[in-house]
Amino acid sequence: MISLGYLLRSSSFLILLLVLAWAGGADARTSSARSASDSSFGASSAKANKKGGLSNVVRVSGGSSKATKRSLTAADLALAGAAATMLGDAILHPIDCIKTLQQSNEGAGLGLLGASRSIMKKSGPVGFYSGLGTYVTADGGAGALKFAAYEGLKQFVADRMPAKYHGSATFGCAAIAYLVSSVVLVPGELIKQRLQMGTVSSVGGAASSIWRNEGISGFFAGASGVYLRDIPYTILELGLYDNIKAFAIKMKKSKAQPGDESNEASQKDEIIAAAIAGAITGYLTTPPDFIKTKLMLYPEQYSNIADATRKCIQEGGIASLFNGAGARVSYIMPFCTFYLPVYEIIKRKLEVIGIVGDSNKSD
Repeated sequence: MISLGYLLRSSSFLILLLVLAWAGGADARTSSARSASDSSFGASSAKANKKGGLSNVVRVSGGSSKATKRSLTAADLALAGAAATMLGDAILHPIDCIKTLQQSNEGAGLGLLGASRSIMKKSGPVGFYSGLGTYVTADGGAGALKFAAYEGLKQFVADRMPAKYHGSATFGCAAIAYLVSSVVLVPGELIKQRLQMGTVSSVGGAASSIWRNEGISGFFAGASGVYLRDIPYTILELGLYDNIKAFAIKMKKSKAQPGDESNEASQKDEIIAAAIAGAITGYLTTPPDFIKTKLMLYPEQYSNIADATRKCIQEGGIASLFNGAGARVSYIMPFCTFYLPVYEIIKRKLEVIGIVGDSNKSD
């Protein structure tokens, strides 16, 4: 019998290939369009971008000025997604270590302070950074794939659907984008959690042990639990974030004076939207995160998601599914508040870097 996890893994690889093929074509089309545009307008325009405190103006021969931004390629979006994700992970990793301990059999019932003291007693300060390198690398790669796919899918939808459906469609775009990123994220998550719990001592040792004992499928142990958590997580995180930003823009337009074009979210809007989305997402996805942790840390005790859920409820009641909720919200809310606005800032920087470079060459 084919399992749900197998179908999702297979779908993820297929979607990844399709997205990569689409992205390559999109980049080629963007380059062709940009070349045609440059030939048409020549070197007589000034290019400027101003948003959220960022202001860059380049003057070229002719003296005229025109506000513009270059189109970002899939590679640009991947770079922005990877950089923002890795920075957020590195800063907030200690809280993730606390959450993992709380959801393990060893740390069941421990509060934030109790879990912190346990980690400190067992491993010292370095214990709060167990698995950091693996997780930052894997999650950074996943962030690159996720945001490149997500932005491309949103553009695809915007070109083909009426505007009134765009808000709802972003949730579907987020789900597909996660499936693309999961081919990198799931193995990294597995190794990270085993490093955090001390069941393995190094990335190389973990990888060789998994390969030797379980084969390639071993790197996706507990994958069904990750999908159970991260598909709704990504749907809520990105879907809520973009819809809250859209609502902020709508409110600005409703209060705008004649001639005032308030069609972009400010950096303040982005931070507020990210914080709200992170808090809601972190809390609502705690139960699937709890089950995912059980499946990854104790694969010999639970046969599947339903079995793990049933046994956990029998042992600790429904409330046990929210073990680590405080640590998870304490991690996800500031993580989203940091990395989503940083992602937007990096995008804005990249939108003008190419323009500045091209204009300087023409001078």
